[in-house]
Amino acid sequence: MTCSCPKCHAQIEVDLSKIPESGTFTPCPECKSRFWINRESYARIALKKEGKTYCDKCGKELDRIIVCAACGVMYPDYYLVQASKPPRRQVEKPDLFSFSFTLKPAATQTYNYTGYSGGGKSVDGPLKTLFVKVGVLALVALLAVGIGFFFHLRKADQQYTKNYMRALYTMKVGTDLSLSTCAKLSAEWKTNMDAGQKYAPHISEEDETRLNSIKVTTDRFMQTLNESPQKFIDSKEKLAKLYGVYTNAHALAVAPSGSLSGFTDSASKSQNDFNVSIQELKGSLPPELSAELKIAK
Repeated sequence: MTCSCPKCHAQIEVDLSKIPESGTFTPCPECKSRFWINRESYARIALKKEGKTYCDKCGKELDRIIVCAACGVMYPDYYLVQASKPPRRQVEKPDLFSFSFTLKPAATQTYNYTGYSGGGKSVDGPLKTLFVKVGVLALVALLAVGIGFFFHLRKADQQYTKNYMRALYTMKVGTDLSLSTCAKLSAEWKTNMDAGQKYAPHISEEDETRLNSIKVTTDRFMQTLNESPQKFIDSKEKLAKLYGVYTNAHALAVAPSGSLSGFTDSASKSQNDFNVSIQELKGSLPPELSAELKIAK
């Protein structure tokens, strides 16, 4: 893997087989300083504050995207290169189901029962204690059910917002790659026409595999959004509209056809439609999705 020294920015060849699981300091042959390098899971990329990341499959530098632009791997694990060893934070989870309270018994009262014999009987002691215990247990059970239902809804909303942003992000990546592929095809097409040669536009097998891989991932995320909470219905419709534009751009790149002018116009229209649709989507997001979008950025 070729990485950059955080201090002098010299390009250094690193043998990844010699990097232990816990990470290590590596000397720079140019400036003689040491820098830290270790392998991380993709799930920790959102916590990265400094340093550069490199794909653990091909060794190329990564941007903050879910796919390696060099080898096309989705959600790549990565090697982190930075000047110092990053601290490991321990996240302490609050105990949401720990409640402390005291039930103070009410003042003792006596209830009189008058039967047919005209005599009076007091109903207290064990029977009254039983009534109190049953009432307390019923109250605790209702509280437990209510709290459980509340956290179930909250967890479902959080998972929905994450899947929504994943679908939106893969859609954006897929559209950008599709339209850049169309631009490359248009340039090749025009060059051949200017030279008086016939040209049948087609993309490489590598580009097609990459585009189709992103399409499969996007479709999987869209399926997780089928059952949308009521407050997200409008946002789901906006995302579905954006998905239609993305699908058209993907089909245009994978199976180009028609004339050069028609192909170029279709690609330009797909770009404009996507820009308009994504602005409409961002402008109508509810607070939960807006907050998740800021985190995703």
